[in-house]
Amino acid sequence: MKRWSQISRNPFWIKLFNWEYWPTLAFYWPMFIYGPLLALRSRHACFFTAANPGILAGGLGMESKFATLQNIPEALRPKSVLAPRGRDLALTMEDIRKAGINFPLIAKPDIGYRGFLVKKMDTPDQLRAYLSLYPIDFIIQEYLDYPEELGLLYYRLPNADKGKISSLTLKDFLHVVGDGQSTVLELIESTPRALLQLEKLQETHWQVFKNVPTAGERVGLGVIGNHSKGTQFINGNRYIDAQLQATFDRIATKIPGFSYGRFDIKCTNLEDLKQGKNFKIIELNGVCSEPTHIYDQSLSNYFSALGTIMQHWTIVRRVAAANHRGGAAYTSEPQMIRLLGGLRDYHRKIKAALKIE
Repeated sequence: MKRWSQISRNPFWIKLFNWEYWPTLAFYWPMFIYGPLLALRSRHACFFTAANPGILAGGLGMESKFATLQNIPEALRPKSVLAPRGRDLALTMEDIRKAGINFPLIAKPDIGYRGFLVKKMDTPDQLRAYLSLYPIDFIIQEYLDYPEELGLLYYRLPNADKGKISSLTLKDFLHVVGDGQSTVLELIESTPRALLQLEKLQETHWQVFKNVPTAGERVGLGVIGNHSKGTQFINGNRYIDAQLQATFDRIATKIPGFSYGRFDIKCTNLEDLKQGKNFKIIELNGVCSEPTHIYDQSLSNYFSALGTIMQHWTIVRRVAAANHRGGAAYTSEPQMIRLLGGLRDYHRKIKAALKIE
């Protein structure tokens, strides 16, 4: 029994026996076969780039998130400014002031993925120090104290009156629940999802480690709604209905050059979102969007997750082909090679900065 307790608290075994934590390649290896088949059917290697003509390369993850955000109606997006690399920090702070963004705020890379380098900043000094570490562009965004965050994947064929929401993911931020006896650190060590984040929590939440929460008290350990940050993804597809669909049909038609992608949303609650009120779209991703509801192990298994990913890439091909027939161009192979080369150099810069840090 003692041996099993040790195994159940070992990060290696936690990840091994819970497929939601497996690396990205474990979910996308079938695409090395299926992707070329879709390309052959489309007669173009970069078929996916026509899915969103208004986003660079269709939104494969190489585009400016800030530029994409600007295509969303202003009333539906948070206050945001771009902090270009190398820009005088005093000018950036002035931009923040003019935009009406107060501390705390969120800083995240303009080109990023899976919550990488996304952080909540509580003070100007903290922000200045953070921006000076990395030679990349950052988005500075107001911190939205809405209680709910979710991901909604939507697509619509060109000239269609209605689209479809194919994935709805509710997010439960990383936390532990008190028992009236254990310290926060002991609760973290006995909660597998939190234990996997212990190294990061030692930097961000060490001040509360010795606290003893009352029985049933929820202690929040994160505000970034990303799976890699410990947030639990919950399959919310049962909540998709005609009202929610109609709301996002209205929103999507106002975004130029958009046909397929995932909205990351902060809102008061799902009912308000369905009515189109009390919410903000904090990010919009293109063809690289995952149907993140698959990571709810209570309603999915590993093989159904693979099937859902392939199903969504089939949808990407359909949408892209329809857009192409309507005049949308595919990104050329040489241009795609240049873009991928630029992304490789971008990641090298970040890795070099991380080593310096």
